[in-house]
Amino acid sequence: MNSIDALKSFLTENFKGDVDDSQETLHTMSHDASLFEVVPKIVLFPKDSRDIQAVIHFVRVNKETYPDLSITMRSAGTDMSGGPLNDSIVMDVTRYMHGII
Repeated sequence: MNSIDALKSFLTENFKGDVDDSQETLHTMSHDASLFEVVPKIVLFPKDSRDIQAVIHFVRVNKETYPDLSITMRSAGTDMSGGPLNDSIVMDVTRYMHGII
């Protein structure tokens, strides 16, 4: 099992947000306002802080088995230096976590 399949399996029980690895979403998330292009393996849209904690926990526990795992947080993608780009996991908070409570 590869790292993304293991993550997807974990997320079915531990993640309330959306999981997307469609070519369209991966292409969209592979760009920001810079000239760089880095295609992620999966894009997650967490619903709350517990979703974020679950993904961080998974990566921490499985980093030795899957050293290619990494997480990058993303919002509007307006960074001009490639900051929100990652070839592993991108977590986009704009879908559900866009208000201050």
